[in-house]
Amino acid sequence: MNDDILNLYRAFNIAMAANDTVALDQLLAPTFTLTHMTGYVQPRREWLHEIQQGTMHYFSSVEDHVTMVTTATGWQVTGQNRVVASIHGSRQHEWPLNTVMTVEQVAGSWQVAAAVVTTY
Repeated sequence: MNDDILNLYRAFNIAMAANDTVALDQLLAPTFTLTHMTGYVQPRREWLHEIQQGTMHYFSSVEDHVTMVTTATGWQVTGQNRVVASIHGSRQHEWPLNTVMTVEQVAGSWQVAAAVVTTY
């Protein structure tokens, strides 16, 4: 496994669980999108704004399993994490989330280009 890519995946989850939009801003590619389990494709700016406003509030993310494969343009990381969050005013809830993350080089550094989230 490529340690840099694994560390990027873990840094993403740590920053998300800490609601750290400054760190997320550095980890996410400018064109990043987050596809939620509802199917909604959320642009980077909107997701970061919702985190800043507390509309999406994350409490923790515990890693269960991660796999990585190389692609023609970078890496695909698939991870299962148990994420505790309060989304759009809901009660705090734990979701078993499967995240398929596309990681690509942007201006010489690895960044998260997209994440697609479902449950497992």
